Amino acid sequence: MPNRFLRALSLQPCDRVPFVPAVYEHKAWFVGRTPSEVCRDSSLLLESIIAEFEALRADAIVVGIDVYNVEAEACGCPVTYFNPPDTSIPSLAPGAEMITGDQLPAGLVVPDPLSAGRMPMMLDATERARKAIGSDVEVMGALSAPFSLAASLMGAANLFMAMAADHDTAHRVIAFATDVVIAYGLAYAHRGLHAALFDSQASPGLISPRSYREFVLGPTQRVVRELTRGGMKYVPLVIGGNTDPIVESYVETGANYILCDGGGSVKSFLPACRGARRAFRRNIPAAFLLSASIAEIGGRAREEIASAAGYEGFILGTGIVPYGIPAEKILAARPAV
Repeated sequence: MPNRFLRALSLQPCDRVPFVPAVYEHKAWFVGRTPSEVCRDSSLLLESIIAEFEALRADAIVVGIDVYNVEAEACGCPVTYFNPPDTSIPSLAPGAEMITGDQLPAGLVVPDPLSAGRMPMMLDATERARKAIGSDVEVMGALSAPFSLAASLMGAANLFMAMAADHDTAHRVIAFATDVVIAYGLAYAHRGLHAALFDSQASPGLISPRSYREFVLGPTQRVVRELTRGGMKYVPLVIGGNTDPIVESYVETGANYILCDGGGSVKSFLPACRGARRAFRRNIPAAFLLSASIAEIGGRAREEIASAAGYEGFILGTGIVPYGIPAEKILAARPAV
């Protein structure tokens, strides 16, 4: 069967529902290394991606471990890495914010994706992984979306306070973050690659639907528009948590593949996505994978597929799987042909 993921994005029938588990730091487990080791070594990263593919046979793979850190680090935010055997996820160091006032620092510029931080490594790894895995499976890079990047650059609490009391500063920081994301995204596009946007700081559990429309929607639309103009045929947008309250805004972003996470409902997403002709992924929560039996996971997968009522744009996935989860737990959710 040709690329199931792309067929779903085009709302074309497939021999089975595409399967896209959320595997990031767990990639390192497949090669017996830690996330901090793999995310900084291009050879280990490529090895882990191929091992993930061979073990899970997913229909799409994201090349990324700590997907929210790469752009912030390239802008100058320090990232904390952990020495083996510590399998903690690399994270922005406490006090890592680059923006601490109401103005952008004079030295803060849009980083060059061909030379800044880990950006060139991620570009190369995505290109090499796509060549190694082939065209029947979609291989894409990862981008921190503008709002989540702004939260990294300024500190989430500081950004939220600015949204309440200093709109100009909030918009200024988000606009800079938008420029960074577009520059990095176009570097993928210029290689004929695609990349998914990640924006879980914009979840309704953190900001209101009104704030989403005021601060997030426009910059996200701009990124999707510019990356499409740059040659990307699709732009996924991943927002975790219960996104039912923003589903109408979510489809307005222009992203043609969005996420119905475990807290959301197919009942809300199905009519919105059908009307807008968008594909969406329904996640089985990672906590359920950890606690349920193989038979229970398979049953849950069948229930989720049935809830989509045959919609061609439906994709089944999982929440972010934790490091070390047995592969059979993930495979139990994989739809049968």
